[in-house]
Amino acid sequence: MKPLGALAEEAVLERMERVGPCCLDDLVRELPYFSWGEVFVAIARMSKDGRLVIRQLGYSTYQIALPVA
Repeated sequence: MKPLGALAEEAVLERMERVGPCCLDDLVRELPYFSWGEVFVAIARMSKDGRLVIRQLGYSTYQIALPVA
C-alpha cells in the first residue's frame, strides 16, 4: 500500500494533466479525499523537485501548473 503522501501527489498530478493550471483552493476542492494540508504538502514537495510550478497571482492567490517542457 502506498503512503498517503504518495497518493496525494498522484492525485494532484493526474488532475493537473487532465485539466491544467488552477488555483490552490480549486485544487483542494477537486480532491475531496485529501485534506487541505495533505494537498499543500504534496504540492510543496513536488514544486521543490520540479514536478510542479507555483506562481503567485495575487496577495494570497497561487496558481499551480505543470512545468513547461
